[in-house]
Amino acid sequence: MMLLWRDTYLKPLSQFDLGTEICSFCNEMFIDLDFVSSCEFCEVGIMHNSCANLHIKQYHHDLLKAKVAAHKDKRLHDYQ
Repeated sequence: MMLLWRDTYLKPLSQFDLGTEICSFCNEMFIDLDFVSSCEFCEVGIMHNSCANLHIKQYHHDLLKAKVAAHKDKRLHDYQ
C-alpha cells in the first residue's frame, strides 16, 4: 500500500484566511464543516477535499503516478 499525504483543513477559518467562498472545482459554496485542500501540482485554488481528489485524478494522473513511483522504495519509519 502506498500512502501519499496531502494536508486538509477546515473551512471556513475566516473569509480572509483563504480568500475564497467557493470551490475552484465544483463552484459550490463552502459550508461550516467542509474540509478543503488545494492541488499540489498546479495553482487552481482552494477546493473541497473530495473535489481535490477528483481534480488530481483527472488532470494530473501522470504526475501522480510519477510521485508514487518516486516514493515507492522509501520505507516508513517504525513509528509510522
